[in-house]
Amino acid sequence: MRISKVAKKSMAVAMAMAVAVGSVAVAPTKDASAAKAKSKKVNARVFFAGNAKGADCIWIAGDGKSAKAVSKNVTLKKGKKTKVTLTVKKPAKYKVGGKNKKLKKVAGATVCTVDLVNVLKSFKKVKCSGITVKADGKKVKVKKVYQGAFEKNKPASKNNWRLSFYNKWGNQGDNSKTNNAKAFAFKKNLTISFTVVAK
Repeated sequence: MRISKVAKKSMAVAMAMAVAVGSVAVAPTKDASAAKAKSKKVNARVFFAGNAKGADCIWIAGDGKSAKAVSKNVTLKKGKKTKVTLTVKKPAKYKVGGKNKKLKKVAGATVCTVDLVNVLKSFKKVKCSGITVKADGKKVKVKKVYQGAFEKNKPASKNNWRLSFYNKWGNQGDNSKTNNAKAFAFKKNLTISFTVVAK
């Protein structure tokens, strides 16, 4: 059976259209994988030690070992703003001389920092802005917040990005002389909020 010239031409056009449609169908998969590569889940973690009557260093928030972990997993997208809010709650009791005592108020900070854990493994640059601290709902006057990769000499935390609000013993990002420890006092909770842009 012979195929006419018109029929051959129609078949050629149909095949060309099929190839074009097939190639267009692949494009969204590439876009989706590219978007996924630009986003990463990062753990934001608070380290807070406060003082109270008879004790000048009560670890309230930490890595889950020395103190209860106060953290949140956030998804950072390259070049996009991400809002982060973390809340430290006052524990009911604290230890003094091996005895448990009722904790009415955290009188001030000994250490107050926030780490974006291993964020520098996924992104080259990190910048935090719009930083606010509230004690029992009232805004804390923070004169200066240091931020950076302050523990490059420690393998476990060399890729962390830190916000340092107060650190009595810190040799890097130490602003204990700038900020007032008592400004971080609270009876119920301390809330830290900021916006992250990672690139």
